[in-house]
Amino acid sequence: MRISLAVVAILVSAGSAPAQTIDSVYTDFDPMQCMVFSSGDPEAGEPRQAVCPGFGGYPVLLQTMEDNASLYFGFPPQGELVSRWASFLDTGTPHAVIEWRILSENDRTVPLATILRWSVAVPERENPVEVLVVNKVGLIARWEGCIAGYVVATGNPGANEAAREIADAAGAAPECDPTLPVIEEGTVPLPRYMLYGYD
Repeated sequence: MRISLAVVAILVSAGSAPAQTIDSVYTDFDPMQCMVFSSGDPEAGEPRQAVCPGFGGYPVLLQTMEDNASLYFGFPPQGELVSRWASFLDTGTPHAVIEWRILSENDRTVPLATILRWSVAVPERENPVEVLVVNKVGLIARWEGCIAGYVVATGNPGANEAAREIADAAGAAPECDPTLPVIEEGTVPLPRYMLYGYD
């Protein structure tokens, strides 16, 4: 059987293309292990700021104000040390494990997005609402990290899969707009959240 040279070229090209995969890697998140670089001034509305270990040299930037926290993953916009404020209106507590969605291509690995579970103390509910917060990672060359989605895990058996789909789509997108997050609620509504300092 004869095969044209064009078909052979296509087959060779396809066989030699680098394989790309997206997998999950988990790192611990412990605020006690973070390095504080600004103690802040709550009366002046200035949060306490710290940098925490992340994945492969990509930092986790933590801001805290009273009982609330704001997290940014990767390198922030315009070389700033911290991100703008993004958090829940009610007290939210991040869990101790971060899921990183990692793009692997041969020996190269790049973190695209993170998924972190939060427990939000909603006053009208007896138990906290569990929310998976999806963040696009701010890369070195393009500093576009932000919250890309919220998936309510309480009352939502498909929450983990939904969060990974949002994370992979956000990681592949060229831009990130925190004012237009993807929201998956299931049977429980998303707790109120706030953004400060975004245009």
